[in-house]
Amino acid sequence: MVNGARSAGTDQRPTLGTLVADIASELSHLVRGEIDLAKAEIKESAKAGAAGGAMLAIAGVLMAMVWLLMTWAAVYGLAEGAGLPVWASFLIVGGVYLLIAVVVALLGVRSLKRARGPEQAVIEMQRTKEIVQAIPPNTPPVAATISKPSAPK
Repeated sequence: MVNGARSAGTDQRPTLGTLVADIASELSHLVRGEIDLAKAEIKESAKAGAAGGAMLAIAGVLMAMVWLLMTWAAVYGLAEGAGLPVWASFLIVGGVYLLIAVVVALLGVRSLKRARGPEQAVIEMQRTKEIVQAIPPNTPPVAATISKPSAPK
């Protein structure tokens, strides 16, 4: 015997309504479980993302310090190696940075000039506008063309 709750003389099979209700209940539990799983995964992912972002911020601060120290090293290296006064070494290093900044700015401006807007979206909007303008004025909507029964007089 498959179901121990059944007796030999009576048929206690669940009704179709009971089966449908059970399926709906199980489906609801399944969906809730999947939503809870998704929430837990998103929470873990957010924690990992926050930790990664914090580490990148720390690395950025450290890189800024390294940049400053390397700048000072270049200045004093020029002063000692070339026998230049310290002020002249600062001017040379500053001039190199200025040159790099100008080149990067020009490349950025050139890149911005090549950037385009949403061309495909504009084309589609123009097509839609043309279709709407092609509809004759005072055209009744499709639902209004169905005749309604007239009221008795």
